[in-house]
Amino acid sequence: MHRILFIENSGHSLDTLKSIAASENPLGKQVEFIGLHCNWYPRTGHYGYAEMHMLDLGLNQSRLRRETTHMIKVSGRLTFPSLSRLLDQVPENFDFVADARIWRTPWKKHGVPFVATQLILFSHDFYASHLQTKYDEMAGTYRRGHQRPLLETFVYRKLAEQPPGGDRARRLRFPCNVDPVGQPAHRSRSYSHPVQRVTNTLRAGMRRIAPGWWL
Repeated sequence: MHRILFIENSGHSLDTLKSIAASENPLGKQVEFIGLHCNWYPRTGHYGYAEMHMLDLGLNQSRLRRETTHMIKVSGRLTFPSLSRLLDQVPENFDFVADARIWRTPWKKHGVPFVATQLILFSHDFYASHLQTKYDEMAGTYRRGHQRPLLETFVYRKLAEQPPGGDRARRLRFPCNVDPVGQPAHRSRSYSHPVQRVTNTLRAGMRRIAPGWWL
């Protein structure tokens, strides 16, 4: 991982981050910053619309994208100390590697599959063919009285509908835990909270003894 593409969609100045990347970069990584002003989504959409739109605009402008074949999409507020362990276990030639799970509630017999979108690996070709410019579908599929489509479930449907990739791996399950560190956007409890640590331990065990059960 020698290249970092940082995309931000609030329109705020990135000069401070650029200065840090220039002066505190002992490994000499290439860092490209792209600032956008596109933190908007339609009334019928979901915040994921703005995130996917940001990715599209940023990737279209990126110099580093044109120099690489694959990307690791991560949420900027989080870190993933075990990411290298995951990379050691995935095939070199892949279309996508994601981590699917299921939302379960006491009043629903069957859970709702989703993809943990904080961390997903894509080939540029696959992303361009199957996800780029698809954010408009998140707004177009909404009907009055129905829940707005969430980014996590939307991405799952897009990936799950793809046939096996032949000699190109398409994985909907990480072979190991890659637990995030930081503060999630959807709740006040951090990823280091004891309850989350217990969940992570259970999830790691289930990957080995029952990999088909998405916890």
